[in-house]
Amino acid sequence: MEIKEADVDFLEDIETLIQKIELEPVDKDVHIIILKIHNPALLTDEKSYNLNLMGKKMIDWVKLAFSGNITEIETDMKSDIISTIKPHLTENKYTAIFYADTPLLDRKTFLNIMDYMQIKRFEALKLERGYVFLTDYLKNSEHLQSINSCDLFKENFLTVFNMNQLELANQILKNKIISSHQQKGVLIVDKNSTYIESDVKIGKNVIIYPNNAIMGESEIGDNVVIEPFCTIKSSKIHKNSVLKNCYIENSEIKEKSNIKPFSYILNGVKK
Repeated sequence: MEIKEADVDFLEDIETLIQKIELEPVDKDVHIIILKIHNPALLTDEKSYNLNLMGKKMIDWVKLAFSGNITEIETDMKSDIISTIKPHLTENKYTAIFYADTPLLDRKTFLNIMDYMQIKRFEALKLERGYVFLTDYLKNSEHLQSINSCDLFKENFLTVFNMNQLELANQILKNKIISSHQQKGVLIVDKNSTYIESDVKIGKNVIIYPNNAIMGESEIGDNVVIEPFCTIKSSKIHKNSVLKNCYIENSEIKEKSNIKPFSYILNGVKK
């Protein structure tokens, strides 16, 4: 089971991913269940699995790994797995259970897990954070018994259970996003002081100097130069423009624009 395109863009959202990847046979065979467990240790007023990590909710990072049938179940840490998921079983051959607090899980890891499950011909497999079952096995089980375990892919199952883990996951995702843009030819002068969220699109031959933040569904055209201390939120910057120490939000910057220092552009179009 190989992804049809060797280098699926890390930054693409699930809708684009589905369009670009021909569904693997396993996608039709597996019912994905994502357990949403709020962790009060993360000290947030909202559900912990909805916390923002580099522009996406934590649970949305997890969902990027899958292209098949997904069911989300809100539960708690004390709930029994079998009784929680049994009402949601389908006719799919496999039922895979993952958690909304593992934002580093990716599609390649999921496909490798399913390969491993099929090669070993297991009925049940315990992962570092999650399970894969033959659905018929679950239908005939009342409790989790002694099952095969797999400690492969550990690095992809980093569990965000406290603020330190949240910071670590955020940093890893940030580095992945930066690296993805660098591999496509974007010159990022100082990655440590550059913040780029997950849904940002950047064209060719772009230069990003230190101390810049690009957020939301922003689009940066070819040959744009972003000088230090710019903030760009949910905006489109057309090609061959130069931005200097400015704030741009919900706006469009036309081609070959030169945005002067201390400019504040909100809900507008700049020629």
